[in-house]
Amino acid sequence: MNTVNNQKGTWKYVAGLLAASLLWGLSYPATKVVTGYPVFFILSVRFLVATAAMALLFHRSFRLINRQTILWAALCSLFITFMYIFSTLGIKYTTSARASFFTCLTFVFVPLLNFIIYRTRPSRIIIISVLICLAGVLLLSYSPAEGHRGFNRGDLLCLLASVMGSLHILYLERIAKKRAVNNALFTTLLMGFVGLWTTIIACTTGVMTTPAAPRAWLIIVFLGLFCSAAAYLLQTICQEYVPANQTGVIFAMEPASGCILSVLLLGESMGRAGIAGAVIIMASLLYMEIAGSRAAARSTPPKE
Repeated sequence: MNTVNNQKGTWKYVAGLLAASLLWGLSYPATKVVTGYPVFFILSVRFLVATAAMALLFHRSFRLINRQTILWAALCSLFITFMYIFSTLGIKYTTSARASFFTCLTFVFVPLLNFIIYRTRPSRIIIISVLICLAGVLLLSYSPAEGHRGFNRGDLLCLLASVMGSLHILYLERIAKKRAVNNALFTTLLMGFVGLWTTIIACTTGVMTTPAAPRAWLIIVFLGLFCSAAAYLLQTICQEYVPANQTGVIFAMEPASGCILSVLLLGESMGRAGIAGAVIIMASLLYMEIAGSRAAARSTPPKE
């Protein structure tokens, strides 16, 4: 059965995934405010704060802990951690525009990896949405001042970050549907493992500089509570009902919303190409939802 045809009645879960991508988009301007501090220190505190908040809110869910949930959370945490490692290293060897392009190609890799790993063919609607979205991302990351450059190791690292993010989406779709998994418990463990790995990296690289400004701590705590705990919990809950291929396209809103929010909150310039790219990405999401809803309506037998 065509996965997009199952969209009827899932609009609230699509809205939840959009909310998650908007929260991750908000992390762009928020992180820029604390760019003077080590990346992995910020990530360490961010995910440890998320873990503590989730553990306090959902402490009763620990009664449901089992070996499977721990292993699945550990697996997905590796995807997220490597995604941050590759993107952090990649930005050092390429331009920010190229990095933003290659790291947000999950909407391309998700249907491709879904076909390779699970033999799930993308629908025509998903393929068209991906192509529209690709045009939008190209415009969003376009920088006329850079000129033409060959593919370099920074681009490769950012591309690997995108693959890691895609694998997280794919495996989370299967994990979220398992009865043995409690969403709140899984997300708490997921945040805990990512916090553990990033803390180890921060300690071993000697970059545990403590911010002196209270504002910096407030922003890092905000990143932990909303851009980590809330966003990943939304993803875990909603991916039980939204196919991975569709999720990949929805998450293309992350860089678009990040650019828009950076303009609104930090006064950055987006440019005509960036604005056009953000509009096209939104158009790809609208097309996917409208076309999917119509396809679902056509496939539903009339009432007798």
